[in-house]
Amino acid sequence: MSETSNGKGSAPRGRRRPPASVPTSQYMIAATRLGVTRQDLVNRLEQLGNIEILRTYAERESICPPIAVARVSDETAAALRRSGAGAFVIEPDRALRAASFPGALPQTPMIAATTAFGPAFKMTAQALSENGEPVELAAIQLVGERGTVQGLTDKDGKVDLILYGEPAETVTELFIKPRSGYWGLWRHRPELRADTVNAFTLQPLSLPETLDWGGQAMRFDQLPPECRGAGIKIALIDSGVATSHKQLAGIGNGVDLRGSEQRTWSQGDSGHGTPCAGIISAVAGSLHGIRGYAQDAELHVCRLPLDARCSDLVAALDYCLQRGIDVVCLGFGCERGSAIVEQRIVAAKKQGVAIIAAAGNSAGAVLFPASSPHVVAVGAIGQLGSYPDDSPQAAQAAAAIPIARGLFVPPFACRGQELDICAPGVAVIACQAPDGYAVYDGTSLATAHVAALAALILAHHSDFKVGFGRQDIQRVERLFQILKATAQPIGHPSQTGAGLPDAARALGVWSAPRPSRATLNAELAEMRSAMRQLKRFQLGTVETNFFEPLRGPANITQLPLNAAPWSFAAPRGGEAGVRELKAAMMLAGLSDGR
Repeated sequence: MSETSNGKGSAPRGRRRPPASVPTSQYMIAATRLGVTRQDLVNRLEQLGNIEILRTYAERESICPPIAVARVSDETAAALRRSGAGAFVIEPDRALRAASFPGALPQTPMIAATTAFGPAFKMTAQALSENGEPVELAAIQLVGERGTVQGLTDKDGKVDLILYGEPAETVTELFIKPRSGYWGLWRHRPELRADTVNAFTLQPLSLPETLDWGGQAMRFDQLPPECRGAGIKIALIDSGVATSHKQLAGIGNGVDLRGSEQRTWSQGDSGHGTPCAGIISAVAGSLHGIRGYAQDAELHVCRLPLDARCSDLVAALDYCLQRGIDVVCLGFGCERGSAIVEQRIVAAKKQGVAIIAAAGNSAGAVLFPASSPHVVAVGAIGQLGSYPDDSPQAAQAAAAIPIARGLFVPPFACRGQELDICAPGVAVIACQAPDGYAVYDGTSLATAHVAALAALILAHHSDFKVGFGRQDIQRVERLFQILKATAQPIGHPSQTGAGLPDAARALGVWSAPRPSRATLNAELAEMRSAMRQLKRFQLGTVETNFFEPLRGPANITQLPLNAAPWSFAAPRGGEAGVRELKAAMMLAGLSDGR
């Protein structure tokens, strides 16, 4: 990483701090003029005073100016904007939000702000296995008409919960989400008692013998075994990855973005770095179908801290530029854009780095940087029947938008015109730290599926061996075009973008026909919902930001696609459709199109 001269992100001694009595905020400050060095920026800020420089990032040749992350008062930041005569871009260093539910309870419903009067409902819940064994560290949540409460079970599988101002009769939902090894549980209008232990039995998580529903929906199962992404570098910008997991032990590259010299990136936690790494790189198991879709790609883990901010994305992208990364899988974002981060994104794209980012789980507009036109934004979909009927995923499906072939858009998924594609993001069974498996939901899991496919396309598609072999902006936009143009259209673009990526079609495996589109009634219902969502976004109040970057779907090349990007047969022996064969013959000059 190109932080301060010692590489650890610590500010040199002697830099003045704002007075302790003045409240401060964290900002990113960048020079607007090329040719300014990091030391020039530091010297200028030190002259101004009352600025505590936390860390800096060097200029990137002639592409990006240096950046300082500093703690200053809001008044000082405003004065610096006025007096800088356009010499600085000054932005709040906004916090990033994870785009999955690692401890995954469904989002808490909107509850009116009221004062809870009256007696409290106190109860003890217990999570048990089918054998009656206690399930520790399971998250249990009660949702009432006025409020919500949740807690984690102890070694006896129990947790005491207090819901203030409500009787048992007003509890509308109960959710249980175990850390690993079990399906979660959902009870609507549960019958609860305050004078006894309320025990609930969890269904064990059985690992699929073949690829799960997501792998089959994206047709990874149609690819030949040699299609594994060799020679491609993928950066996973996320939480740490548990290399203690037997299927992830081979991951050897990573960095802690705040400069730790230890291998903290390889220490998994409750975040979604481990499951996303499993979707991309997990070696195939002999007893089940859980495996990564780009196992031979070289995975680099860029570990974000718990208090991740936009400036950490700058550090991550600098790492990607230094290491020659091909594909970035990003599962974090924020509501507001950043011109400083956007500049780093453009620099990475010019060097051939394709960034694929989660749209977000806030049920609102697409988060930044997924909203950038230089990034592919990935939404989430689920499939009916891929989970037990009493699971939290069933609760998501009950409130979801139905689309084609039993698929649905979960209510948590962000949406809008910036959305490029969608992928499996509900009831995804994936690796969990330290060496287990769990069920996950979220657009970050969907993003990992797409990042893996992007690596396969770069490694095996003929376009990237000749015409688009150089790591530059044309290579990135060609990759984005293939991902979107070969996707299966399944719904309204504001909900699903161009559709569900099709691995077989993207790589030229002629197999079963593409699935049919949604029914007319489903499409009309989805369109009405999409219009309501967009109207709500447009009418919302938005804070003014002079440096807000442009929003929009990813820019792509406009050249015709290669009809036969890789000439091999599907492992199931499928044949090309008549239309696909005619198109290939026309491009080869063997037919006049009649």
